Amino acid sequence: MDLEKFYNKYVEKDNIIYSIDMIRLKTYISYSKFTEIEFRFATCWQKYLKKNFNSSQLKNFFYNYVVEIEEGVSFWFGFLHNTEKRNITFKTGYNANNQDVYNLTIEFNPNKLKNNEILMYILSLSGDWAIKSYDLAIDLKVNILDLLYDMNGRNVEKIDNRGLDNKTIYIGKGDGRVKIYNKKNESKLNIREDLTRIEISREVEDFEVRKMKIWQYDGNFPIIYMNNYMFSFSDYKDKTLLAILYAVQNGFPLRDLSRAYRKKIKELYEGNYKIKFDKNCARDVLNKTIYNYFLGNNLVHFW
Repeated sequence: MDLEKFYNKYVEKDNIIYSIDMIRLKTYISYSKFTEIEFRFATCWQKYLKKNFNSSQLKNFFYNYVVEIEEGVSFWFGFLHNTEKRNITFKTGYNANNQDVYNLTIEFNPNKLKNNEILMYILSLSGDWAIKSYDLAIDLKVNILDLLYDMNGRNVEKIDNRGLDNKTIYIGKGDGRVKIYNKKNESKLNIREDLTRIEISREVEDFEVRKMKIWQYDGNFPIIYMNNYMFSFSDYKDKTLLAILYAVQNGFPLRDLSRAYRKKIKELYEGNYKIKFDKNCARDVLNKTIYNYFLGNNLVHFW
């Protein structure tokens, strides 16, 4: 697999690949600057405008744009959140004596969009961006059927199983929610090896891009084991545990075991079979992605 082609920025360690699959950034710009964006999408970028609409719902932005660079590669941005106080004369246009600024938020996939010209133009409109949320993507070169996962205290789960290894597992809600799926199948990748993606969605309280030097990954990773446990002679002493282990290896969910047997099974898998994720890699890949957009193009002055 050509990693440079598949990812924008990535970090690889112990045959595990970390990247940023989605990121939401926020800044504030004047209505005057926003009209420049409107003009471009009404003229030279019109063919890329898939959809634009206004929303009056309090939780949404008033102006919403969906931009499609090519089939399957699109991004969204919104301007003027409906909770913001407005001091704009909409009927007669922008009031030149009023330089109030309003929320501009953009959400995109760095791995798909990379350094697209339209994206870079929007990012260049401000030197004061903040991270709202992002998805940390962790790719394992194994089949999804060869993995065991533990809920790790979360009590919300959904499994979309369409047969064999065409499945998606959802664990938890809100910050730290996890999605596990067959990336090779989902993206129709023409590669030899298997590829399972683990996405961890993180919500950030407007962390300033300029402060990336002090950024640390403070989240937890899902508990995931390789389902290739090798039986030892000692395992045969507890025939019940052996039968339960066999059932788990063939798809019986860990969550449905009693607390005692779930603990025993997890103890068997600890060590050689537990996948060890790296917080430094999670930190470094977000740094690399942010620096790629802002430092490399001199859009933000970092600390």
